Amino acid sequence: MKHGLKHILLYLILAAALFTCLLIGAYLTAPLFGGGISVQAAARQAAYSAAGLLLFVLLLFLHQTIRHWIAHHTCYGKVHKNSYHTFINEIETALDKITIGDFEARIDKEKYSDAGYHMSDLIDKINHMASELGGMETMRQDFVSNVSHEIQSPLTSIRGFVSLLKDDSLSRDEQLHYIGIIESESLRLSKLGENLLRLSTLESECAEISPKNYSLSRQLKDVILLLEPQWSAKNIEVSLSEEAADVFADEDLLSQVWINLLNNSIKFTPAGGKIIISAAKQEMQTEVTISDTGIGMTEETMAHVFERFYMADKARSRSAGGSGLGLSIVKKIVQMHHGRIGVESRPGEGTTFWIAIPQNTESV
Repeated sequence: MKHGLKHILLYLILAAALFTCLLIGAYLTAPLFGGGISVQAAARQAAYSAAGLLLFVLLLFLHQTIRHWIAHHTCYGKVHKNSYHTFINEIETALDKITIGDFEARIDKEKYSDAGYHMSDLIDKINHMASELGGMETMRQDFVSNVSHEIQSPLTSIRGFVSLLKDDSLSRDEQLHYIGIIESESLRLSKLGENLLRLSTLESECAEISPKNYSLSRQLKDVILLLEPQWSAKNIEVSLSEEAADVFADEDLLSQVWINLLNNSIKFTPAGGKIIISAAKQEMQTEVTISDTGIGMTEETMAHVFERFYMADKARSRSAGGSGLGLSIVKKIVQMHHGRIGVESRPGEGTTFWIAIPQNTESV
């Protein structure tokens, strides 16, 4: 190619020299012909001739360039033909593994670092897809394991106490005690089934919300009244801010949010504690906070508290009737309203959950 460029440059120099000579010749010879031809006409004729020569040189240059490009890529194809087929085979192998559930399959990006942007981008997407599918499979396995455990635990307890009740020597008080435990475990099993069904419904593609404007303050008062037996039994003081607040949301779904959060605070607040609920209407959103003087949470617990089946203290949670699904349901409902939820807590100092629901009706 270097030799070809040298030849082209020589042609261009020659054409430029010839063009100059033609122009000079036109100016020198025009007076010899008198009025037959003007200097401008002679110069124009010389320019046409030079332009034709320049066009020839440019076409020659284009021909040389195209020939070089074809030769280069033909050579490139021959050299990299095996590498290309290897790349295609590796993609097919990786995809075959992924389709049968091997989500650890990866393509080594470094092996094809010179293959170009599109090849590199394709490798990234395939590897990312495998990673995402692997994460989903892990979540599925954990979910099945957790559900199996949560169902098996109360069933084992029920079977055990039913066997004890067959003993005719048990006193009436002992029988009632065991019957009470069986009833409690049955209720926990029933609640687990309800929560699983609710979460599945909320996460389905056909899940819809029916938002409307309503009084959030009135709804919070109703929830407090609904759970009065629980908080009054522990002598917990529950207070609600006096500020009137409305919200544009699905009334039934948000009622479930407040019930779950308040119920959670009651469970983990010692007798004689306090729970403070506040609601405020901001310019772009409605905010609700539920604060308690309960046992609090560690940083690790807060990082996982909205995950399915997560229970920091499994024994305490199960004894309180928990299944680890309540806060997952709460978060899902808030997300369906395009809202935000968060938690702030310290061990021994209580916990505050905050929820922000946007009031742009087009976003709900």
